[in-house]
Amino acid sequence: MEENVQKLKEWLTSEVNETIVITKEELNDLDTVHFSLESVDYRDSEDTIDDYLGDALILRGSGSTLNADGDLVPLPQQSYEIAVSGLKLHNIEADKVELQTERAKYTLALS
Repeated sequence: MEENVQKLKEWLTSEVNETIVITKEELNDLDTVHFSLESVDYRDSEDTIDDYLGDALILRGSGSTLNADGDLVPLPQQSYEIAVSGLKLHNIEADKVELQTERAKYTLALS
């Protein structure tokens, strides 16, 4: 596991049983998820059958997202995936992490 991925996993693991606000910016689209974190797993792309699934951190728990009307809507699954290919940690603090991957920019903050 790459060093930045390990650092992010350690930060997330320290926040188990907390609610994290995940802001994801991808292709001029901004998503906000409120996620109650229960555990964190790492998926290595070599351990998958599907070629399109890359290395990722899998956040397990429950969450909701803001829809276009500003209402909180439950996530369809009990997990949230952060693909970690090209992960760069821009800022890591006790209550917030800012990072970028090949696909998106994220801010993870305690609520």
